Amino acid sequence: MKKEEILEKSRNEKGDEGKEFVFAKGRKSGFIGMLIVFCILSVFNLYNHSQETNFALKAMIAMFFGYLGCEGLGMYSVTKKKMDLLKFILGLIISVYFLFIYFYGMSD
Repeated sequence: MKKEEILEKSRNEKGDEGKEFVFAKGRKSGFIGMLIVFCILSVFNLYNHSQETNFALKAMIAMFFGYLGCEGLGMYSVTKKKMDLLKFILGLIISVYFLFIYFYGMSD
């Protein structure tokens, strides 16, 4: 391929690799931040044995694994890797389980 053809093909593509890199870096940083906050709140809730914090811990676990499951689904739709599919399935199961416990416990 000639240099002009390559440049023309690159100009016609809709995606901007620079923006995609920035968004991916932002998502990674956001995930790390969410993980740190999740760990801090989880440790706090483990040592604080009130009923309200137990509900909060269950909701946080459901939200965290829901995020991981959805991330796995998005990655699997692109990569078709079995590990991403496993991440989606396990994340979904754990999230639904803790959501069930959370809502069931609220009705008591």
